[in-house]
Amino acid sequence: MAARHPGLTPATADANTEAAAVCLERHHASPVDMDLDRDGVATVASVDWAMPDARTKRAWANETDATEAGACACALAAVELTDGLLAVGRAEMLTGADYYIAPATGEDTYDLEGCRRFEVSGVDRGEDQTIRQRLRTKLRQAKRGNSSMPATACVVGFRARRILLADLD
Repeated sequence: MAARHPGLTPATADANTEAAAVCLERHHASPVDMDLDRDGVATVASVDWAMPDARTKRAWANETDATEAGACACALAAVELTDGLLAVGRAEMLTGADYYIAPATGEDTYDLEGCRRFEVSGVDRGEDQTIRQRLRTKLRQAKRGNSSMPATACVVGFRARRILLADLD
């Protein structure tokens, strides 16, 4: 993931991917189809992962941290798949987002003017209604952020096998 996303280091990408494997393994066996909903347009993506060993599971035993980090990996993969956008950096506090995303340019530097804010959240056990409610919450968070930059929110539902993405109106 780090090779494609200039805003991720190998260490951050590996950690997020490791967390995603722990979250997915709680509920599913690899591979699994995830339903992607991008502003009402449905897609299915096949997700496969290496089975986390006991040490990895212990390292990600904090369910909240694992869900948050794992959601980052899945959300960035989803927005790359649906929109061709890549993480170009972490967003600062109070921007209403976690990352800045932009189309690939082949360069390592990006002008933030051409970027979008990307707010990410994860839900471990919630069903569709919970995931949709979380998406509305994340869109409101992006709206309240100290930035006029356009924004996209994404919520990953691990047990439900759902990823919802929507742009801030």
